[in-house]
Amino acid sequence: MRLNKYIASLNIASRREADKLIQNGNVKINGIVNTNPAYQVSNDDKVECDINEYKKDKIYIKLNKPRGYVVSSNKKEGKPIYSLIKNDFNNIYPVGRLDKDSSGLIILTNDGVFSRKIIGENTNCKKEYFVKVNDNIPDGALKKLEYGISLDGQKLKPAEVKRINKNSFHIILTEGKNRQIRRMCQKIGFEVIILKRLRIADILLDDLKEGTFKHLTKNEINSVLDN
Repeated sequence: MRLNKYIASLNIASRREADKLIQNGNVKINGIVNTNPAYQVSNDDKVECDINEYKKDKIYIKLNKPRGYVVSSNKKEGKPIYSLIKNDFNNIYPVGRLDKDSSGLIILTNDGVFSRKIIGENTNCKKEYFVKVNDNIPDGALKKLEYGISLDGQKLKPAEVKRINKNSFHIILTEGKNRQIRRMCQKIGFEVIILKRLRIADILLDDLKEGTFKHLTKNEINSVLDN
C-alpha cells in the first residue's frame, strides 16, 4: 500500500494532508525518515508519525453566528461569516452549515480529519439545538420528532428531544440534512421561529458572545479526534 494511503487509513490525516506530513519529514518507516508519499509499505513495516509536529499548522475555532449571516463567501447571499473573523486566518472552512435565519455554534478549521469526524458519512456526532416554534407543541408531536420521521422518502435517525416550555424544546441530532429541523417541524405542522445550535460533540457554545469567536481548547479538539 502507498505510504500516504496507509496514513490516511489510520484516520489521522486525509490523503492530501498525509502527503504534507510525509514530505515535511514527519514520518518514519522502520526508524528511518521517509519523504516519499508513494513508497510501498507492508504489514511488516513499522510506520511512525509525528502528529504533534503536524498539528502545529492546524487551526480550530468556534464562532457564535448571528442570524442574518451566511456560511458562505458569496456576499449576494447575505453577510458572510468570514467577515466576523476579520480575515485573521487563511484556508479555514466551516464544519457543516447553519442557514441564514439560524444562529449559534459554527466550527471552522483546516483539519480535514477533524471535519470528517463531525460531518462524515458514517459519523454519529451529536449536535444539540434550541428550537422555538410558532404555536404550542403537544407531546405527541415531540414524540414524532424523537422517533424519527421521513423526509424525501427517507427515514431519519431517531433524535433526542427535551421540552423547555409550551412552544420550545432542545433537540439532539446525529445527522445533518439540509434545513433538517425546519423541515421536520414543518412536516408535523409547525414553523420554526428561532433555531440556535448549542453544541457539537463536547464543544459547547456556552457564553461566547454573538458575533465573536475563540480557539478550541486541546480537550475540545481531542473530544472529537479521539472518537
